[in-house]
Amino acid sequence: MKTVENDYYFNEHDEDQVRKIYKKNKRKKIKRRFRLLMVLCVVIVVVYYFLSDHSKVQSIRVIGNSSLKTEDILKLISVTKDDYYLFVNEKKLKNEVEQIPLVKQVDIEKDLIGHITIKVVEAEKVAYCTVGNKTYIIDELGKVSEMRDKKVLESLKTCPKLSKFKDINLLKKFAKEYIKIPNLIKNQTSDIVYAPSSSDPTLIKFIMNDGKILYLRVEEISEQLQPGRFDYEAFKTAYSQYNVYRFEGKHVYMSNE
Repeated sequence: MKTVENDYYFNEHDEDQVRKIYKKNKRKKIKRRFRLLMVLCVVIVVVYYFLSDHSKVQSIRVIGNSSLKTEDILKLISVTKDDYYLFVNEKKLKNEVEQIPLVKQVDIEKDLIGHITIKVVEAEKVAYCTVGNKTYIIDELGKVSEMRDKKVLESLKTCPKLSKFKDINLLKKFAKEYIKIPNLIKNQTSDIVYAPSSSDPTLIKFIMNDGKILYLRVEEISEQLQPGRFDYEAFKTAYSQYNVYRFEGKHVYMSNE
């Protein structure tokens, strides 16, 4: 029986290949470990951030308000200093502030270190009314809001006063109509009195600065007093002998009281 011997011959090329494969695998392991370390570091930083006070809202500042108190605005929004800053929804916050009476415009600013600034522009106050023991303000947007601040109440003396209103819903309906009438009429109005009758349950009496009196229904105020239908200055000049104008449909009846 013949024995066959396998002779091995040393080849430097084979050794180079093995060394290359070994180094390649080692580099892969190092890269994997590095990536794992980086992920671990990121997780640690994130966890630390959310566990620390740095992740919370640091401050909420309100600017531009005069009639509205800052503490009252902060009570009416959902964001507090206990909230995570990154999760503050600016759109939602802006919408919440816009719903506050006397607010005309809102801008929200956030910086990079947790501070929130709420910039407000207040609506102009155009009239006020006392219902029961509460005083309500009508602003230029037609919003009706209760006001208790003594300084603000003092400033209302330059606005037309509404009286004898007993129904807040009727007051709100009046407000939506009142803001649509020309400024010429509003600027010359001294007082507005709710003066219903059996035939006109929504009748309103405008007492003007010059002593003239206008009688209109709440639901028709904005339509009747539009410049194209009623020119107050022209009527005063042409019919100076009358001091009462009563609006009925398309007609204006004049008389004296």
